[in-house]
Amino acid sequence: MIDWNVAIGYATLVQIAEGVDPTADYGAAEIASIQAAGYSFLQPLYGDDLATDVDPHIGDIVSFGFLAVSAAQELVAAIRGTSTILEWLHDASFLMVPCPINGAHGLTEDGFTAVYKSLRITRANGSLAAKDSVKSYLDTGAATKVTVCGHSLGGALATLLTLDVALNTSCREPVSYTYASPRTGDHIFASAYNASIAASNRIVNRLDLVPQLPPILPLPYEHVNTKFELKPPAGKINLDIVCMHHLTTYLWLMAQQVGSNAYPLNSECVPAP
Repeated sequence: MIDWNVAIGYATLVQIAEGVDPTADYGAAEIASIQAAGYSFLQPLYGDDLATDVDPHIGDIVSFGFLAVSAAQELVAAIRGTSTILEWLHDASFLMVPCPINGAHGLTEDGFTAVYKSLRITRANGSLAAKDSVKSYLDTGAATKVTVCGHSLGGALATLLTLDVALNTSCREPVSYTYASPRTGDHIFASAYNASIAASNRIVNRLDLVPQLPPILPLPYEHVNTKFELKPPAGKINLDIVCMHHLTTYLWLMAQQVGSNAYPLNSECVPAP
């Protein structure tokens, strides 16, 4: 079972990350929103934008999210998606490369892997990697537990970071919440992840195209555990690829599970009367 109110809470943190211009820094408004959610902002996360066949995005360094910590010493990594995911859908190859995580096995999608390997705490190449930053907060006692959450491409990056934390830091039981995540790696990677991550919550809109990719053929891509499916009610959301993938749509669908109207759909996703 999943507590939808908890899932909504982590999704709102990801939504804060999505609201920051990829080329901008976190400002007072974003930091205040993180504080209102019960966390103290620690630092942003940067990385090289997703390269696609349509646009290689060579040299694009963007903000992908942030690290924050609660009074209960829960460190949260919130990772946003990217507009280039729609370009990625047109890629024909979905090539695999060796999983970049020390102690893990299997293969992972090459584009996601490249972005994950670039995740760091400043825009400068060579700065502390995301996992190493998490490790430092754990090692100093600033945090005692870790939750990683992400939407879309951020879901794939969150999957990789969660496993990296479990295998290569003192936190052996990190928690994961992903929304609209594509398949991140092959069946061997998925098995390694599932063996290490007990508290994994993979939230999927049944009509969202992105979680259906990369396809399981010709390469053996496989989703990680544990799937929680959302079913859009007929006639309430426009049947549009982008609308079905929006984080706002996921928030609306999750809110329906708890009888809340606190998270409206984007106006373009509401069917005309």
